[in-house]
Amino acid sequence: MMVNSLPSLFVASCSVMLMSADAALVFADFRAESNLPDHGTGQPKIYESLNQSLGSGYELDGSDFVSNVDGWGGGDVWIDLSQITSTTYLLQLDSQDTWDFQTFQASITNIYFDIPGEQIIGVTLLTNGLTVPQIAPSISFTGNSILVSYSSVPDIFNFTGGSATFEIEVASSAIIPEPSSTIGLAGLLGSALLFRSRRRR
Repeated sequence: MMVNSLPSLFVASCSVMLMSADAALVFADFRAESNLPDHGTGQPKIYESLNQSLGSGYELDGSDFVSNVDGWGGGDVWIDLSQITSTTYLLQLDSQDTWDFQTFQASITNIYFDIPGEQIIGVTLLTNGLTVPQIAPSISFTGNSILVSYSSVPDIFNFTGGSATFEIEVASSAIIPEPSSTIGLAGLLGSALLFRSRRRR
């Protein structure tokens, strides 16, 4: 009885280690910077929302204004982050005007997930309608941060009053089986099958 149950025990153990967790991004720091670095003092117009919890609506909007040293008009880009599935999020950058700039950066940092070990493993551009002419954004990320950057330096782009969207993929390191665990279970299964084969002879 014990021998016959070992293969199913092995499969069940692997399934538990590989199943996805129902994690949620709880809060993070959001920041947007629009700039014309070749003009004025070269300092950006900044919006920032710290320790912002994820919910319905924008996590960063016009109420989160911080500074505008050079007095730039426009450059208002609001950030919305929504959970789509247990392992994916949708990031949307919505420009509120059509003013001209040379650079734009949107960052989400100090991301906190409600499951230990949860982390970002990929960010993919879905739609690109934030600037005209259309500029391909530079995307970088760590396990708990994302940076999306647009640059036309030395040229100038205009915001479109439109948006850009990105898919964020997350996974938990806690659900990835360790090699030693996998090898151990595989060895146990192999021994069980060998023992069963010998008993039949």
